Amino acid sequence: MIGEGGGMLVLEELEHAQARGAHIYAEIVGFGSNADGAHSTRPEQATMRRAMELALEDANLPPEAIGYVNGHGTATEQGDIAETLATSSLFGPRMPLSSQKSFLGHTLGACGALESWFSIEMLNSDRYIHTLNLVDIDTQCGELDYIAGEPRRMSNEYVMNNNFAFGGVNTSLIFKRWG
Repeated sequence: MIGEGGGMLVLEELEHAQARGAHIYAEIVGFGSNADGAHSTRPEQATMRRAMELALEDANLPPEAIGYVNGHGTATEQGDIAETLATSSLFGPRMPLSSQKSFLGHTLGACGALESWFSIEMLNSDRYIHTLNLVDIDTQCGELDYIAGEPRRMSNEYVMNNNFAFGGVNTSLIFKRWG
């Protein structure tokens, strides 16, 4: 389902934000991006995983430091299978994962900003949104700790937000709780 939305995040040098007394919501500590260009709508598991690895390397963190992954979660068979297998292969079955597209639809160009903001809000509230209407998980999907049915309370220092776009453009961000 295609949704509609807009979102914007203000990124600022720490010294500038502190000098003006800004409220700091989180810190971006890791970024990873790549493109496989293999097919416009058929994602590649290996390059999805590599984007997540690049973000971890940029943050100088091991996979175990991440407490939650906000999945791209388009609810397409090929996309969800590739994404969950990539995520599971890196983090293992312990990783909590959900996707907000189940509530909003796919907001296309806005989804990166909106879902980053949701990730930050969940990180700060210790309340992680579930994937709406997730009842039966496809047996081809990776083994993960899917958040379904209702939101979950948990406290994390780091969360990852993934966006895996048309044409094999993959981006992973790692946010750290501020303070």
